[in-house]
Amino acid sequence: MMIKAVLIDLDGFLINSEELYLEANKIYFKRFNFIFTESLHKQGTGRKFADWIKTVTSIDKSGDELLKERNLVFFALAKQKLKLLPGAKEFLELAHKNFKTALVTSSKKDYLGLVFGITKISKYFDLIITGDQITKGKPDPESYLAAAKKLDVSSNECVVFEDAPNGILSGKNAGMKVY
Repeated sequence: MMIKAVLIDLDGFLINSEELYLEANKIYFKRFNFIFTESLHKQGTGRKFADWIKTVTSIDKSGDELLKERNLVFFALAKQKLKLLPGAKEFLELAHKNFKTALVTSSKKDYLGLVFGITKISKYFDLIITGDQITKGKPDPESYLAAAKKLDVSSNECVVFEDAPNGILSGKNAGMKVY
């Protein structure tokens, strides 16, 4: 089968946000005397934060409240430090020139607005799938299957580019090649 579409993860693959999320989580959760470790960060990477965080902490707030408050810290850091990873722009130019492209991220639209404002990469995507548009986060295949359907290609015509274990599983669970 010929490859027709390239489905691309955002955080940690195209931008340096993973280190910023870790920093934001450490700063934010310190308020509750909760030590947010690198191993916790790895465990949550690629998952829907609001659901996942309630499985690892008993802080008396909803997952959505914790996400909203943590994001204030994260957005402030991102405005100062967010950047494309080396080679990301060249990769996107090549992918967009030769294939249908989709950004497939667990992140929300408001965050994407910030990222696109800083990085100027929105023009490289034919389709954008955000965490707001899906019900089940990675490693569930829903986001990648939705992208393939909207691009009008089958799973075996897609290649997924991911860095997080949950994202890699999501692509594989969708029956796609993953790099």
